[in-house]
Amino acid sequence: MDPVVTIIISLCMSLLFLLAAIQKLRAPAVFRASLEDYGLIPTGLTGFTSVCLIVIELAAAIAVLFSTSRNPGLTAMAFLLILYSVAIGINLFRGRREIDCGCGGPDSSLTLSWWLVIRNGIFTGLVLLGMSQPALRPLNWLDLLTIVLAVLVASGLYAGISQLLVQAPRMAELKNEI
Repeated sequence: MDPVVTIIISLCMSLLFLLAAIQKLRAPAVFRASLEDYGLIPTGLTGFTSVCLIVIELAAAIAVLFSTSRNPGLTAMAFLLILYSVAIGINLFRGRREIDCGCGGPDSSLTLSWWLVIRNGIFTGLVLLGMSQPALRPLNWLDLLTIVLAVLVASGLYAGISQLLVQAPRMAELKNEI
């Protein structure tokens, strides 16, 4: 695999996990409440579990930035994405869609949906792709420009899609009012 692809995936996923951890750190009580709402862990372990998840997210975000720890960081990301998808799926099968997913931060309420499971599946696929052994070749200025632009575009797409997911319930309400 071309090293540019590996670097783009690593930077994008690092940014995603770093921002997710920061949002959780900004409002730890909100994240803890979201985690408790899932109803999958004993109430007494919710605080400890929330801290562990944040620490793993931060550690994974930092680890993927270094070639020596990239694969362990990506492995942790894949584990978390699968864990989050399973938790969302269990609650969707229970008919519990009104739960805040805990991934949008305190400023945006993103309720559970199959789109989150699909999104996490896509991210997991990217993470696994990023674990491929990159070809050894020197990077040039065009590679660096490509990396910067790709990360910017991917970040913009993620922000836009996330905003659509946040607004989807309200849009459905407005559609029903017409």
